[in-house]
Amino acid sequence: MAEKRQEGEESGGLSAGVILVAFEKLFGGGRGVKRYARSGLRYAELPGGAVLVEQNPKKRSEWAELASQGRRVAWVLRDGRYLARVVDGEVTMLGE
Repeated sequence: MAEKRQEGEESGGLSAGVILVAFEKLFGGGRGVKRYARSGLRYAELPGGAVLVEQNPKKRSEWAELASQGRRVAWVLRDGRYLARVVDGEVTMLGE
């Protein structure tokens, strides 16, 4: 999976700016933040049917380890596909 680090680049109509607004809302307790009933993870809906979901710190991955250390890690998903990763406000668009 190739990674693209260009913050202005769009992925299916999602710009880094739109993602960052949702990211700040997700971790800042803004309006529109919801929780999945089963996992308790917070998420925010994005345009085009995408969602921004916080990283589960209880999983076993390098990203979960960062989250358990207090870093802010979230993922943009649509239809089960990862479109972007956000770590402490830095957006990385994930490509094909």
